Amino acid sequence: MKHSKPPTCPFCGRIIAKPDYLPIGFSDLEAGICECGSVYVCDVTGYNRGNAFVEALLIACGGDWDLAWELESNEDYKEVWIENYDLSSHSIAPSSKKIRGVLCFLKLADEIREMQASKLKKLLKKTTPSDIPKVEKRKLTKREIEKLIEKNEIHLLIAYHVAEPLNLNILQKLLYHPDMFFRKKVIVVIGKIAQVLAGIYPEKVLELIKRLLYSSADSAASAWGALEAVGEIIRNTEERYSIFVRNLLAFMNYPEYHPYVLYGLYRIAEKNPQALKKHGYLKLLNYIENSTPEIQGLILKIFENLNTREVLSYINKLDLDQHFELFNYETFSLEKVLLKDLVKNLQKES
Repeated sequence: MKHSKPPTCPFCGRIIAKPDYLPIGFSDLEAGICECGSVYVCDVTGYNRGNAFVEALLIACGGDWDLAWELESNEDYKEVWIENYDLSSHSIAPSSKKIRGVLCFLKLADEIREMQASKLKKLLKKTTPSDIPKVEKRKLTKREIEKLIEKNEIHLLIAYHVAEPLNLNILQKLLYHPDMFFRKKVIVVIGKIAQVLAGIYPEKVLELIKRLLYSSADSAASAWGALEAVGEIIRNTEERYSIFVRNLLAFMNYPEYHPYVLYGLYRIAEKNPQALKKHGYLKLLNYIENSTPEIQGLILKIFENLNTREVLSYINKLDLDQHFELFNYETFSLEKVLLKDLVKNLQKES
């Protein structure tokens, strides 16, 4: 009688660790990385093999979507599928016992894998700052979080989220606060908390990003602060979640989301410009013509922060005497900005 056996890597023969959630990629599939460098992703149903493959490829490429789609099968990577995998027992069942679960193993060619190794290691590395105060592990109330934000006790708020990441769920609710100025403070706070949590619980930040994007896409919900919060997270976490810039740009297909997306991208461009430059920012030029001064102004500010000049060829589509109110994140106030002044700044720098 055949018995279940531990799963091993088809590329090196080592017994692999049980798949878990990694802070890279899009899906909610469990994954792991073998000592030899191969990536494996579990599909417990056996029906999501396409998602499992894409996830494995994306993880192997360190979240670099462009690189992932440039690679050729059998030349740049090899894939192997292991059938009859049972996640609950982390074992391969005998063929006589049909289990739907499968493991997708993928290994990049040596030169590509070595090129991505340091980036992947950085994305998977967990670090805990030493200056975080010790606090009790508990879920804060919505009002407690509001008070900490009002008093600007961000260091303490970060500590409570490190102690209990579930506080992110409560904090997220404040993105729908009716006061726009307080809502902006919440957005900035989320970015600061994510910057720390990304080094301790990166999977929790990934879950938050997905919730924010899903809630924004829900027609029954408001996108008020959600999309800006995604931008603020990307702004503060270097390359780790930069792949979600694509998701933000996708919301530009819907005019009602334009201000939220553009403020998020504006903040990314200000501190983490490479994250935006790698993900199709030129698409924003399509929204210059026939847009409001606010939309045009935010696009100009984004290109100014990116230190790129492609937008200058679109000046004839602007009414330079128009102005809009730009939110100032230093003073948490609105300030009047003339389009002609933004154009002058761009022309001066060019």
